[in-house]
Amino acid sequence: MRIPLLILAILWTGLPLFAQERWTLNDCINYALKNNLQLQDAGMSADLAALGYNQSKWNMLPSIGAGSDAGKNFGRSVDPATNTYVNTAFFNNSYYLGASVDLFKGFMAQNQVKYRAFKKEATQNNRLNVADDVAFSVMNNFFNVIYYEELLKIANDQKALSELNVKKVQILIATGLKSQSDLLEVKANYEKEELFSIQTGNNIATARIGLKKAMNLPPEAPLVLIIPTTDAASNGHPTDIKALYEQHTAWSPYIKSYEQEWMASQKNVSISKGGYSPSIRLQATYNTGFYETNKDANDQVIAFRDQINYNQRQFLGATLSIPVFNRNNVRFGVQSAKIEEAQALTRLNVAKQTLLYEMERNYNELTASEKELQQAEKQMDADQLAFQAAQRKFEQGMVTAIELNATKNRLANSTAQVLHAKLMFEVKKRVLEFYKGNRFWETAKKDWGT
Repeated sequence: MRIPLLILAILWTGLPLFAQERWTLNDCINYALKNNLQLQDAGMSADLAALGYNQSKWNMLPSIGAGSDAGKNFGRSVDPATNTYVNTAFFNNSYYLGASVDLFKGFMAQNQVKYRAFKKEATQNNRLNVADDVAFSVMNNFFNVIYYEELLKIANDQKALSELNVKKVQILIATGLKSQSDLLEVKANYEKEELFSIQTGNNIATARIGLKKAMNLPPEAPLVLIIPTTDAASNGHPTDIKALYEQHTAWSPYIKSYEQEWMASQKNVSISKGGYSPSIRLQATYNTGFYETNKDANDQVIAFRDQINYNQRQFLGATLSIPVFNRNNVRFGVQSAKIEEAQALTRLNVAKQTLLYEMERNYNELTASEKELQQAEKQMDADQLAFQAAQRKFEQGMVTAIELNATKNRLANSTAQVLHAKLMFEVKKRVLEFYKGNRFWETAKKDWGT
């Protein structure tokens, strides 16, 4: 599968079980795999390809047809019994049974079966790839919601501190330790944080819409998420991305779908070349009938059963067709098929190249987020101590409100950085697990029925 290119962006852009309880990440993926419209469309495409494959196998069997007609002739008409013109009205009834089969047609039928088989496999792998994409889309949107919800908690904590400082400054002004300008500064900072809280709340609503859309969950459904437990410790992540790439491409439905499209295009070239070959078709027919003009020596109409037996005709023959000139249709068809084969190979190579660079990028972002998280936690601890010291000095009149707000905002930023690095690490860790063949939503896929 091809991992979405903007996983980092998704962290900067509810999880339901309707009136049910809260939703885990796997709950969301499970629901999406059952209800996502793109996945349903990919499933129908796979079903159509399977039907096409089955039809191509049936096309190798003989075709058989039967028919009957009955009618009455009036006026001057040809007597079917004597093949002469008569002016007498008469009734006739005939029966037909025929069969035909292509004995040889440049192996086009056999190649068509193989072509359809590759197309069927390609659509089945594409369906798996779409399922993987749906799972990653849900995961990205899930962590997007978690990020903004946790960021709102940080914003509300900062806003509560600012509100408390407004009250403290009002008291300190009465004691002469602070001036009116300090009160204006802390109030301005409070209003700024109030605006940030409103903006973050709006981002939560937008992120929830994105998650519900990925899941095909009704917009009005409640959405309460369970935050996954995190473990930011290194877990022996691979450093040989090339080896991991070789391992992943051996089973990746994303790559397999392109490979099978390429193999199908090769068979399409063989099908087109079959137009150069002669074709041999075997045919067999059986006819009989009843005619009112068929009479015996006593001028009596011969009985129906006797005529059916007497008028039987059989035919067995073969038709040889040799292409001589067809306005270069076959030649141009072969050339077009070869170009399509080259295009399919190019698409396969582009997919492999894209996947390799995405794996490199995701691995680099995993190791970077791990290092950033470790440093951000150290920075947050230092900023926490600096803010506590600044708060005490502010209450004693030793620093201004501007200086207090600077340390307070720095603490908010480092706390947000810890949150971002932690969630980014969780996303990238799951991506690397997927590359190793571990679909972390495997329980959801079993419920989905794949």
